[in-house]
Amino acid sequence: MKSKQGYKKLDASFDLRIGVNPADPKGPSVCSAAEAYELTKGYAKADREIMLVVMINSKNMVLSIETHAIGCIDSSAVYPREIFRSLLLKNASSFILVHNHPSGDPLPSFCDKQITEEIVKGSMILGIKFLDHIILGDGLFYSMADQGEMESFVLSAGVIPFRPKL
Repeated sequence: MKSKQGYKKLDASFDLRIGVNPADPKGPSVCSAAEAYELTKGYAKADREIMLVVMINSKNMVLSIETHAIGCIDSSAVYPREIFRSLLLKNASSFILVHNHPSGDPLPSFCDKQITEEIVKGSMILGIKFLDHIILGDGLFYSMADQGEMESFVLSAGVIPFRPKL
């Protein structure tokens, strides 16, 4: 019963999103991992893994923050296809993935790195910038971009980004 009450609180916060009015989708600006952390740090205390997608326009303004998975205590099912579908429907030019580790330890697991690499490949093909994958811990966070991992995933992807000829 306790966890259901916790989810109700989280569900209510989903409706509020981040104060983005659907009629005027100009949310706050996000230019760093620390700013993305500030927008999403409330999810760090969830008792289940929650995967969020922060969708950003070409001016670095947040279009939306959507929940893409609610898992269990140590994993969640993430479907790149669904992430890209949402990004395309919102006309996002870039995005940040954020998820929590209920254990409180924000260090990425092997699976975290594996799904990030898969999403890097898809984002390069679609031409949508994948800026960062942030993991929320107990009062702190881990940014794959700040640690240089996003760049290494891009280099190892072996995918030539789609560039239409004009």
